[in-house]
Amino acid sequence: MRYTPEDTLAFVVKTITDLGKAIIAVGFASYFFERLALGWRVGFGILGILLIIAGFIIYPRTGGDT
Repeated sequence: MRYTPEDTLAFVVKTITDLGKAIIAVGFASYFFERLALGWRVGFGILGILLIIAGFIIYPRTGGDT
């Protein structure tokens, strides 16, 4: 099976979006938040949101379902 650029892009989009969701889920865990400095907490939240947004921006270019 040969992979096309669309298949590769769809895989990257899915991975980026899943990573963003995982970072946000970890960020909402109260134990994790108690032990980190405020800068790290805010940084992880922003990073997770940016990764999810990047997935939505790249997704329309794939032209199909992922």
